[in-house]
Amino acid sequence: MIIEKRIRLNKNIYYILINVEYKKKNNIPVLCLQNSNEDYWDGGDCSLLIEKVENNYTKEQAQKYDSNIGFMGDVIYIYDRIPFISGIKDIYISSIDNLPYSIGYISKEEIDKYIYDNKIEISYNHNFKLYDERTWK
Repeated sequence: MIIEKRIRLNKNIYYILINVEYKKKNNIPVLCLQNSNEDYWDGGDCSLLIEKVENNYTKEQAQKYDSNIGFMGDVIYIYDRIPFISGIKDIYISSIDNLPYSIGYISKEEIDKYIYDNKIEISYNHNFKLYDERTWK
C-alpha cells in the first residue's frame, strides 16, 4: 500500500510517497514501513516530522543540495530529512480553476542516482527512527 502525504515548501506543493504493509506482530496486524530496517509506522509521527521539515525549510538550505535545479534541491532537502520515502510528486495548481495542471514524480532510486551522479553530500541518517524525534535532522 502507498500512503501519500502533502508537504509544502514555501509555495511549492509536494507529496511524499511511503510504502507500507501490514505485518503480524504478536498475532495482531500492524501497519509498518515496507523495505525498512526500522519498520515502525505512525501517521501522527510522520505528520510531526513533515511539520518540522516545512517550518525549518529555507531556499538557501535547498540550494546547498542543488543550486541549478530548484526542484532537485527541494527533493533532496526532503529526502535527507525523510529517508523512508519511496518517491516524491510535485503538484502545480492552476490559479484559474484551482486544480492541478501538472504532476511530476521522481522515485527513490532516481533520487539516489541523481545524488550519486552529481556527487551531492547528504547525511544518510542511518540511525533515523520515526518514533524518536532526537534522530530527526
